[in-house]
Amino acid sequence: MERTTLALHLMLIAMGTGMSFSNLVNIRLAMIKGGDLAKGLALQRRTIAQIADGVIALIWVTGLLLLWLEPVTPSFWFYGKIAFVVVLTLCHGLARRTAGEMARSGNTALMPRLRNFIAGVWLSALVAIALAVIAFR
Repeated sequence: MERTTLALHLMLIAMGTGMSFSNLVNIRLAMIKGGDLAKGLALQRRTIAQIADGVIALIWVTGLLLLWLEPVTPSFWFYGKIAFVVVLTLCHGLARRTAGEMARSGNTALMPRLRNFIAGVWLSALVAIALAVIAFR
């Protein structure tokens, strides 16, 4: 059970990191191109973000399940990893809120803010992965 849960957890982390990088590339392209292309890219970002909602929830569920199945001795690195997963989750929520505001108002001036939140998701995911490797040797 532990190995299956760990494998699922790692696959979800890979998916989430890839989706956040995809959205980061997407938003940069939308900012450069604009127009109808930006509108199409917004639809793609929204779809990826909706999938990411479930992926992030499942990352939390499988992570907590792993802790329950095989408790670890918390360390500085472990707490750092958890902190960056919280930052990742917050940045995702703020990106979703900003994208929703953009969709409702049509305010494309919010794109730099959206880009920053998406970058926050991706960077915090990378740091969380690195800290997990150190914490769980």
